[in-house]
Amino acid sequence: MNPDFIVLAAGNGKRMLGSSPKVLLPIGGKPMAQHILDTVSGIEKSRSILVVSNQAKEVKNSLQFKRNTKIVTQRKQLGTAHAVKAALNQLRPSSVTVVLYGDVPLIESKTLKRLIRDASKGSLAILTFNKDLPKGYGRVVRGAKNQVEAIIEEKDATKEQKSINEVNSGILAIKSILIKKLLPEIKNNNAAKEYYLTDIVSLSKKHGIKVQPLLLEDPDEALGANTPLELQDLERACQRIRAKKLVNSGVNIADIDRIDSRGSLAVGRGSFIDVNNVFEGCVEIGKNTKIGPNCYIKDSVIGNGVTLKASTVIEDSRVGDLCKLGPFARIRGGTEIEGNAELGNFVEANRSKIGTESKAKHLTYLGDSNLGRKVNIGAGTITCNYDGKNKHKTKLDDEAFIGSNTSLVAPVKVGKGAYTGAGSVITKNVPPGSLAIGRSRQSNIKRKK
Repeated sequence: MNPDFIVLAAGNGKRMLGSSPKVLLPIGGKPMAQHILDTVSGIEKSRSILVVSNQAKEVKNSLQFKRNTKIVTQRKQLGTAHAVKAALNQLRPSSVTVVLYGDVPLIESKTLKRLIRDASKGSLAILTFNKDLPKGYGRVVRGAKNQVEAIIEEKDATKEQKSINEVNSGILAIKSILIKKLLPEIKNNNAAKEYYLTDIVSLSKKHGIKVQPLLLEDPDEALGANTPLELQDLERACQRIRAKKLVNSGVNIADIDRIDSRGSLAVGRGSFIDVNNVFEGCVEIGKNTKIGPNCYIKDSVIGNGVTLKASTVIEDSRVGDLCKLGPFARIRGGTEIEGNAELGNFVEANRSKIGTESKAKHLTYLGDSNLGRKVNIGAGTITCNYDGKNKHKTKLDDEAFIGSNTSLVAPVKVGKGAYTGAGSVITKNVPPGSLAIGRSRQSNIKRKK
């Protein structure tokens, strides 16, 4: 049966103490509501209906919408049932309606598919989870034969009901034809004078509709956030979920509570990720690669068998198989490093190509450079690529040897197998196999007494 997803995103999030709509606050590198939209777009034959409020323009401009997405506005905020009512006209007659929340971003597609399956049989499928300290959540009240009788919001719960640990996630699924029938019967005769969607449970029982609970194995899927501190908890939950998936795929992670993936992260089997690493954007890491502590990797591809030592930074670059980088190396600007190359401590490469088995192990800047195979760069080498107006290229052919503390003033080329003397300033091309020395003669001057 075709699913129609109603995503409630009309809340202002006043308790977040910020100016942006709550559903736009980032979790795992993207807005909360974006997580939901991305998840449901991957479910076959799905449609999304996003319910927004007076901040509709900001929400629309901040999210990326896939096909089959509609946006409707809830003019007045009178409760969750009232918000769902704003979307009723968009529902397909033969569909299953799934109600989601823009501030509950971690729900998995496999969970949603199970809800849809149960609802397609004519049941009201609700998602529940156990929570040790369930303050703020509606309690799931069970009756005879452990059947769900009602969901009681905390404001309306008795002392006995508040002791219940099974709580309502708010996420539910039901045939669209049934929700259109039940929703008009929901009243606002409660402490908050709001139209609670949770009342649909007792109404379903009244009309003989089976209530089918789905108890989550991992409560993190149902976490939401109403305060800045809860937002912190939600971020960690997001990271735990992502880290667990990596571990289950054969990746060794030193501590799943000390890794941050802020985008798309793919890691090959047998790789190891140490503590306090941050991955941003789209990152791919091959097999049997070791990522040391405190590294930052953004929008880059790392090959197989690579070693990244502590505090290495890689942005918008590609690193080939068996390379060794760091500690404290910085690779950026579309740099490409071919296999078995080594860039060591405090080496920076920007907009450069580093050939196979080439090495720069200490205190070096390689900007706008093209290194061939087996090039050796001595400590303290600088490619002087900027003349104040334009950037220029430095080319080092295969097996070139650059002495320590060399300044290569671009544009310049060092030929195959050529050498530069330590401390040289190279301003002219160096022919293949030559030795270039560009420094003044040493003078020793005696001090006057």
